[in-house]
Amino acid sequence: MLHLSKSQKLALDIFQVVLGNALSAFAVACFALPYNMVVSGLAGVGRMVNHYTGFSISGTVYILNITLFVIGALILGKKFAASIVIGTFTYPFFLSLFQQAAALQHLVEDPLLAAVCAGIIDGVGMGLVLRTGGSTGGIDVPPLILHRKLGWKVAPVMYAIDVCIFLIQLPITATNGVILGILYALLYTMVMNKILIMDQGGVQIMVFSKKSDEINEKLLQMGYGTTILQSVSGYLREAMDVVYCVAASRSLNRIKRAALAIDDKAFITISNVSEVNGNGFTVRFGDEPYEPNLEDRREGLQTM
Repeated sequence: MLHLSKSQKLALDIFQVVLGNALSAFAVACFALPYNMVVSGLAGVGRMVNHYTGFSISGTVYILNITLFVIGALILGKKFAASIVIGTFTYPFFLSLFQQAAALQHLVEDPLLAAVCAGIIDGVGMGLVLRTGGSTGGIDVPPLILHRKLGWKVAPVMYAIDVCIFLIQLPITATNGVILGILYALLYTMVMNKILIMDQGGVQIMVFSKKSDEINEKLLQMGYGTTILQSVSGYLREAMDVVYCVAASRSLNRIKRAALAIDDKAFITISNVSEVNGNGFTVRFGDEPYEPNLEDRREGLQTM
């Protein structure tokens, strides 16, 4: 596992937020708007303003983002403002940049393919932003203000705002644009959720065996952390230890083969884990080398 200093981690987070905002703006400017799809967020409001007044979409997003940023700073405090400051300025900047690039408009001929591209790219972009706790700007402000002042839950308010932005675009959008926009939103949501949990999950393995001690020692020797769970068999009501292990997906077959090599009749259950936190996954502690003797292990831990 790579160890980063606080400054390096901050720089990486900032880069990730900027890249994510750029990808999100690219998806909207080059795949959604040129094909007249309904879009969520402040870009959807900008689309409405542009239709009725001719004012640029990116300009509207700039004004709304900065206005909501100031309101958020006044009501929610400087700490919140700091969390959205990058998205407040980078998202409309990239949106304007990509819209002005004529070569990037109508990159594909098929509108359906454009919706797929928009959903995937925007999902990746927003996933990168949200993984760091960042934002694309001021659209987060109204739900958080209502949560603080009235106690309303953030997620339902956010969904309600997005639905309203979708609905106000219906009068100026053809049926194809509505359907493609819905497809775009669905793909964006699925991809974003995948990015959010990427590299944070793993597999959970439970080994039921009469040779649980041997299997446990073998997994420890291989460098995997384990937990012994006490259980009782359902039919004979016999006490049995269960070896519990969480590991990266790529280690699954290695662990399974090791357990079956000791007891080919072992009962093994495997399930996916969406997120894993702790030693070996999100942090790295100085693990003690494998020690066969239990007492020596305890002495080693006391000196760490």
